[in-house]
Amino acid sequence: MSDKIQRFIFDTHGIRGELVKLTDSIQRMLLNHNYPEVVASLLQQAAAVNVLLATTLKFEGKISLQLQSNDKIKMLVVQTTHKLGYRGLVRYNKEADFSHESFHTLVKDGQLSITIEPLKGKRYQGIVPLDGNNLAECIENYFNQSEQLKTRIWLFNDNQQVFGLLLQALPDMLSEDSFDHLIYLASTLTAEECLSVDSDIIMHRLFHQESIRGLTTDAVEFTCGCSEKKMLDSISLLPANELKEILETRGSLSVKCEFCLNQFSFDELAIKSHQSIQGNRTQH
Repeated sequence: MSDKIQRFIFDTHGIRGELVKLTDSIQRMLLNHNYPEVVASLLQQAAAVNVLLATTLKFEGKISLQLQSNDKIKMLVVQTTHKLGYRGLVRYNKEADFSHESFHTLVKDGQLSITIEPLKGKRYQGIVPLDGNNLAECIENYFNQSEQLKTRIWLFNDNQQVFGLLLQALPDMLSEDSFDHLIYLASTLTAEECLSVDSDIIMHRLFHQESIRGLTTDAVEFTCGCSEKKMLDSISLLPANELKEILETRGSLSVKCEFCLNQFSFDELAIKSHQSIQGNRTQH
C-alpha cells in the first residue's frame, strides 16, 4: 500500500488523529500538467487536506475543496469520494509570473469552500476564510471557529509527495491540556522526517507512549472517474448546429478530461448512437 491514511483515537484524551502520506497518487495527479512549482505545491496540500476531511464522511458521496479567484489562480479544486479516491486540478493564468508568490498573494481575493455532496441527501457548503498564513491554518481556523471543533493540521510536501497530520478534539475530550500535550508532541515533526520516513515509524516516534485505539489503515488513490459515457453526455449538451458543423469539418470530435488529461475521440456514429440511447431512456 504505497499511499495510505491512518486513523486513530487517543483513548485517554478524547482526541482523534489522522496521518496521510501520498506519493504515487500525487505524481499521477500532477502528470503532464506542468504547473508552476508553487501552484503544484498548493494543489498537493489541498489534496492531502481533502483526503483528511473525507474520512469524516459517514455516507456515500464526495467532499470537495475549492478555491476560486479572479487573480492568477482562477480555480483550484480537489474532489475525494467516501472510498478515498481523489482527483484535483488548477486553472491558472499561464502568462503570469509565479516565481515570487506567497500563500497570501496566491489566494488574493479568492474564496475557499468545502462542499459535501452525499449521493442521497442535501448538499452542504461551508466557506473557509483565507485568514491563515497557509492552507493548514485556514482549515484549522474554519473548524475552530465555524464548527467549534478544536483542530490542528500539519502539512509538508516536496515535488514528489505530501504528508499530512490532523489532530481534532472529540466531544468527550478530557481537557485543554490533553490537546496541548499532543500538539507539543506533533510539533517536533520536521519536513525532512515526514517526507523520508515511513508513516508507521513516524506514528511510533510521536505517540508510542500514548494509548491509541481503533487504528485503521486505508488505501488512497488517484481516481479520475472520467469515461466515454460521461464525455458523450457532455457532448450531447452542445447545440445541434454546432455539433453538426464540427463533425462535417473534422469528421470526429475530440474532448480531453481536465483532471487526468485523457483524450477521447468520437465519430458521428458513436455520438448519434449515444443520443439515441439517451432519447429512449428519456421516453421511458
